[in-house]
Amino acid sequence: MVLAVTLLSACGGTNTQQTTPVESDPTPVANLTISQIMANNLSNYEAGDILRVDYQLEVTELEQPDVSIDFYLVHSDSEDETEIAETHFLHTAAHTAVENGSSVDSFAIEIPAVAHSGNYWILAIVDPENTVAEDNESDNHPNIDNEQHVDGDFPAISIEINAPSEHEFEFVRSYVDSGIVILDSPELHEGTGQHYSDIIGHIDAIYHGDHVALAALTAEIEIGGNYHAVTLWDAETGQYLDSQTIEFAYDGDEHFFGFDIGLEDQQLEALYAEYDANAESNAVTIRFTLTDTTEVAVESDNSNNTKELTVPLYFFERQDDEEDTGTTGDKSPGLHSYAGKDFEFTGNKLKIDGSYDKSYGDASKFKVGVELGGEMQVDLLDKAASLEAGGSVDMWIFNAHNTIFGASFDGQAYLTGVNTGYDSEMVIFNTTVYEDSKWVAKFEKTFEKSWEEDRILAKANFSVGPIPMSVKAGIDGSVGFELSIGYALSELYANGDIFSTNFGGYAEGGVDAVVASAGVTIELLIIDNLLAMESSAELGLLEDGEANPRVDYSFELTDDIDVISGRFGLYAEVSSVKWCKKWGIPYPCGTKKKTYNLWFYQTPSVYNKSWTIFSREGTVSL
Repeated sequence: MVLAVTLLSACGGTNTQQTTPVESDPTPVANLTISQIMANNLSNYEAGDILRVDYQLEVTELEQPDVSIDFYLVHSDSEDETEIAETHFLHTAAHTAVENGSSVDSFAIEIPAVAHSGNYWILAIVDPENTVAEDNESDNHPNIDNEQHVDGDFPAISIEINAPSEHEFEFVRSYVDSGIVILDSPELHEGTGQHYSDIIGHIDAIYHGDHVALAALTAEIEIGGNYHAVTLWDAETGQYLDSQTIEFAYDGDEHFFGFDIGLEDQQLEALYAEYDANAESNAVTIRFTLTDTTEVAVESDNSNNTKELTVPLYFFERQDDEEDTGTTGDKSPGLHSYAGKDFEFTGNKLKIDGSYDKSYGDASKFKVGVELGGEMQVDLLDKAASLEAGGSVDMWIFNAHNTIFGASFDGQAYLTGVNTGYDSEMVIFNTTVYEDSKWVAKFEKTFEKSWEEDRILAKANFSVGPIPMSVKAGIDGSVGFELSIGYALSELYANGDIFSTNFGGYAEGGVDAVVASAGVTIELLIIDNLLAMESSAELGLLEDGEANPRVDYSFELTDDIDVISGRFGLYAEVSSVKWCKKWGIPYPCGTKKKTYNLWFYQTPSVYNKSWTIFSREGTVSL
């Protein structure tokens, strides 16, 4: 600089010293913004598809703030200079004590059911409640006052979504609730009553539309390579019909509908003729079809209205034992299967039993298993009789398994009066709460026990729209039995209710985010069941003063059951923003509220029937 001044002086310049100003660094600006939003955008999306979204958060000159980010799905094909009609609150991301710099995070979301097909933006609002003090608030979301955004450079990702049809049924899946089909062989079908259930299960289906819709469910079973129509139980009329009426009352949510298939005798015989008991496996295929019966509209696509289901098949049947009975050279009948009904008389022993073992529902939500049974035996040589009966209820809530209730009794009597008596037991939640035993020459006893309690059985976490919730679910209700058994004057009998249950769903929700309101909607009957037995065995020696040793017997096991009806779900009412569009960019322009629902069940009874499990009576002469 000294040299420069000297040269200027030598050239006749002034003596004023001139310097070049040095620009000072600008004052640091505290700021939060999203710089990028990305997604695995490979194709068109439909409701229920899962999309993974990545985003890059920029933090400048802030001291480890807690930051929340709201993400929205906004219809980008909407008109300019107006409020955007279709927006969806997708997700809230929470970041605690974030450090300065760039960070990339992600989340997965389920595509909601949109009203209009087309292009949609995924947009973000950083710090929606303005809890973090920033020097620059203009880039927390797309902003018409931000020149960069007006030029079209705002963080967003565009995806294409197909809207559901305005009147459309979607058959999601079908289940046989026990996972297998167990049928009586034709010879054992006698005595099961007109209302015997051959195949039970439920379907999942969704309806999209603006009004209540009706459909007819029909079923066919494959026999000999061809499909044959079967009948379905109608609880209202109390009979099997060619089709089952299905009513859809909720738009876009899952529905569960139970089915109960009854086979004609010739269909049972044809299936049995194809059955190979020595094969490693046998299977049966059922085809279900939903047919639109709504008069107000025509379904746009029928291609997704049919589902086929193939499950293992077993028969409850007799098979020969290796030992001779010593009577007429016939082989004594045996049992080969998992459950069923049986009447067995070998010349000196009489055995009658009936059992029922089924499950209903979806274990990831609610599922109920019911096991019922009763048996009577008479030994003609020992002049003795015995009776047994019992049942249990198991329940799955959010895949958590609980044994809810069990009751059992057995009694036996000898004509001589020795070794005569009974045992009984009642179990609730794996704990024996009642037991009684008595052995005398004669007896009569009425069992009566009840229990009533609320019990939380499981806890799980769900997201309702963008809101995470913690849900506790259980049951409230009662169980009990009132049964009289006795032995006097050579007759052993048992009459009454082996067990009765009545449980409803009970749930409460905890909200893990700040929202206007959230909770549980539940009007759910889980099970209402009454198992009753009337049986007797009289060991008679004389008739009209003459020797006529005989056994007069009667046995009837009935059940009245209603499983899983009503609705159970979660809701969240969320405060969100309105989105408008100007100069081609979306921007927040107000607030609104939206209610989200997550339904586990919206269903009439999955299974509802009064029926005879087994009934038989007669006389056996000695």
